[in-house]
Amino acid sequence: SQVSYPKDVLHVSERLVDWNLFIRQVSGKYLSIVSPETRWRDFLRGKYNGDLGVLNRAHGAAYKSFAEVPMPTKEVDYAEMLKNSRQIRWEFITRNYKMVIQYFLLHGRALYNTFVYIVLAILIALTVTPSAAYAMSRYKLPSTYKVLLFFLATMAFPPMVTTIPNFLLLKRLGLLNTFWALVLPTMTSGYFIFLLKGFFDSLPRELYEAAMIDGAGEWVMFWNITMTLSKPILAVIALGAFTAAYGNFMFAFIVNQDQRMWTLMVWLYQLQQFSHQSVTFAALIIAAIPTFLVFLFAQNIILRGIVVPTEK
Repeated sequence: SQVSYPKDVLHVSERLVDWNLFIRQVSGKYLSIVSPETRWRDFLRGKYNGDLGVLNRAHGAAYKSFAEVPMPTKEVDYAEMLKNSRQIRWEFITRNYKMVIQYFLLHGRALYNTFVYIVLAILIALTVTPSAAYAMSRYKLPSTYKVLLFFLATMAFPPMVTTIPNFLLLKRLGLLNTFWALVLPTMTSGYFIFLLKGFFDSLPRELYEAAMIDGAGEWVMFWNITMTLSKPILAVIALGAFTAAYGNFMFAFIVNQDQRMWTLMVWLYQLQQFSHQSVTFAALIIAAIPTFLVFLFAQNIILRGIVVPTEK
């Protein structure tokens, strides 16, 4: 604050051009340099009365002239940082998250595609899986356990084994780069059917007998009795469908190579290719928020799905 600096510094481009042309015509003996460095050294000359020895003893240095004295850039930056520490800290905390959000909003349709994909996956999982499990639970077919064994056998193979056959099938059907390419191969799960059938079997048979005596049809018994009493386990299935759809990266990238159909996880992988590691970590935290919120709001229903069958 003790080093004065001129206020009439030129910033307009036209005046800078005229000034540049003017000083080219002026002799060097009529010119003097005015800069932060020169003002700092002039300040030191005045403070120590031009005595270089006194300056060296005060600064613990061995300068040979005042022209060698550097500006206290580190001290100035440190003082500026202390003065604006809160703003600087907030900038470092939020900068990476702002970059990730701007990237997702400005590139492609990541949020829209992911939302549609998740909604379709949950709706289809809550439609196909209960229907199949209800049919095997209500009607004691001779091949029920063989079908369940076949469903459970599919769990022995990793999803990567079926990637190439699914891709070739979707290509022949002309479904690549569509939402159906994402939803149809994963519309149900053998484990979910097995889990839901076991829950349906635990429901009292007397409810269905009473409903049949009252004249209820199969659809009424399925929707008003079975589906109503199965909300906890259906919440578990919905959460599983949400997690599978939201975290799907490899298959979503293979069947939808058009950038307009990329989901959030594909764009997240693309972001990692050119961004700093700190940006990648910020993106992972943002990507984990929806899963955390879904589990946070659905945890009571999920826990009921675990406790209720045990109580029965």
